[in-house]
Amino acid sequence: MIIKPWAEFDSTLPNDQIDSEDEMDILQYPGKLLSETLAEILKGLGCEIRDLICLHERGWELIFKGGPKGRTLFVMRVTQIDKYLIGLHQAGWIRTTFAPRHPDLLWMLSRLADALAADDRFFDVRWFARDEIQSGIPGALHPIET
Repeated sequence: MIIKPWAEFDSTLPNDQIDSEDEMDILQYPGKLLSETLAEILKGLGCEIRDLICLHERGWELIFKGGPKGRTLFVMRVTQIDKYLIGLHQAGWIRTTFAPRHPDLLWMLSRLADALAADDRFFDVRWFARDEIQSGIPGALHPIET
């Protein structure tokens, strides 16, 4: 089984970057609207949104509880590099290190992939492993390959 927790895609959502009047500074980094939209999608999947944090030039971070029992803490990174890029992982180094194929992560990735595929605001969704991001490979149609 190959897990690809990073998705790259286009969206019909508008670019929400806000520049200063002299365009020398960014007042709001792009991706906030996408992050809020993803938060609504996650709520529809039964997740509890904990926090939305601006990481400035690195994008936005969405922290939420979800999974089959709704108890697993997840972190989603949302950024824009040409296209939108999101990455999903479980919070905590122990699970990430010792159980990268944890059933809750697999469950969440599958539900998220299905939700993005069903929503016409998102298109050309492709899934990648961390070392495949922006490598030029075409990406997978689903985050879990058997």
